[in-house]
Amino acid sequence: MSPSEDFPEELSDTVKNFHGSLGDLQSKLDLMLSQPRTDLYDKLDPMGKAKMDLVSAYAINSLFWMLLKTMGENPGAADVKKELDRVKEAMMRCKEIQDRAKRGRVDQGAAKRLVSSGLWEPGKSKIRPVAGDGSEVGHGDEQELPRKKIKQFDV
Repeated sequence: MSPSEDFPEELSDTVKNFHGSLGDLQSKLDLMLSQPRTDLYDKLDPMGKAKMDLVSAYAINSLFWMLLKTMGENPGAADVKKELDRVKEAMMRCKEIQDRAKRGRVDQGAAKRLVSSGLWEPGKSKIRPVAGDGSEVGHGDEQELPRKKIKQFDV
């Protein structure tokens, strides 16, 4: 009886995928370990350093999770799940910080003008800022200029 006959067929694809994933991981780790970590670390900004630390912690905990699973033990009993959740939470905080930096700022002056023009009603004088710093709102006391009539041309 050969060893391949002892192995269940339904698990062969799973094991092949697992073996392929381990090979990919090995090639990525070889690339990362080809340079000293301090050299890689010095080239990064603080956000890049945080990401590198988080990815490293997540990878190590994931590998430990896989080791426990392949040994037939429950990874939840070793608190690996709690550590993975903690690292995921830190990754989410890092992503929020990045998104906050990308988010645009509101031009408050433009927002005030937009709101005041939205509150204007036809037949009433426009709401205009009072002379000064523009933070106070008042009604324009100027005379309203006659509106120009638009002529329609027959084409």
